[in-house]
Amino acid sequence: MKEKIKVVVADDVQVIAENMKLIIDKNPNVEKTLVAFNGEEEIKKILEAEPDIVFTDFQMPNKNGIDVIDTILNNKNIKKKPQFILVTADRDISIVNKAREMHFYIEYKPISENRINEYINNLTNEDEIIEFEENKTNQTKSFLQQIFERIRN
Repeated sequence: MKEKIKVVVADDVQVIAENMKLIIDKNPNVEKTLVAFNGEEEIKKILEAEPDIVFTDFQMPNKNGIDVIDTILNNKNIKKKPQFILVTADRDISIVNKAREMHFYIEYKPISENRINEYINNLTNEDEIIEFEENKTNQTKSFLQQIFERIRN
């Protein structure tokens, strides 16, 4: 059975963060959702939970979303980096350029329930595709081994 994923949501507007958490918690692929209301708190939650996916606001106290992403991506102690989605109301083109440069996704507020679930479900489906391909490869190897054994005998 597929493991469920962990999610961190960060937004300094409490209502937005809590609404996103409610949406995410309804997704059957999610095990746990942690919420942070500023950049420093978000970094702590990411280090603590080792989430698979992080929805982060751009404009937050202490550290903005890009600073958080940069801090986590450059932390050599984190084995598995989460997928980041920067959620922002800011339409500044420099943010879009930074997103491309740092290889994270960007969504504009308000982000819909469908888009949130797309990110979560696509992440879990990618893992299922990889597992399927690995099983297919192992089955092929097993089949070829059986054939070689028959030829030898």
